[in-house]
Amino acid sequence: MNSAIFSGYFFYVFVTLLAMINPIEAASTFATVTEDDTPETKAQIARRSALIAGGILIAFGFIGDALLQALGISFAAFRVAGGLLLLRVGFNMVFAQSPKADDKSGAPQADPTVFPLAIPIITGPGALTAIVTLMTQTHDAPFKVIVLVSAAVIVMAITYLTMRASANLTKLLGASGVDAAGRIVGIIVSAIAIQIIFDGIAEVIPTLIPH
Repeated sequence: MNSAIFSGYFFYVFVTLLAMINPIEAASTFATVTEDDTPETKAQIARRSALIAGGILIAFGFIGDALLQALGISFAAFRVAGGLLLLRVGFNMVFAQSPKADDKSGAPQADPTVFPLAIPIITGPGALTAIVTLMTQTHDAPFKVIVLVSAAVIVMAITYLTMRASANLTKLLGASGVDAAGRIVGIIVSAIAIQIIFDGIAEVIPTLIPH
């Protein structure tokens, strides 16, 4: 693979994953769900969520297609299920129901590292579907697989850095600004979720109509 082809392929997979993962959205959600945490805790959550999301994304790229086929699950069904999960996150953000809300029962507070940050905010149905599609397009060519995995790692590093920088955004906007931004992001996340659900339904409808 010459340098021009390498650059073009890397740019293609990098932009695709960057668009699907959307580090800015991840940072906005991170700022909302960790607003009551200490800086040290925020740093730990950002690091863990990026590592977990990256691990899930890369692993699903290798086994996702075979796993879904083995379970008899179509990508359409996967999109709908992921969209519904993401829709719940969006609703919680709009109505300010933080995953770390106080629990009067005294039970430990929920850690947002895995849900909703790693899944489905960072590694959502769009990103998982994209990584599987991109992996199948490599045709098991080792060099392309390495480029794809490298692009995924770089995107996750960018996502981590944007989450870490969200503290500066919080200081700039203030409490009221963060609250308003969180609700706006919640609406956007909900709209993305609805679009994912619609895409899944649109894909499965033709298979239900007899020819």
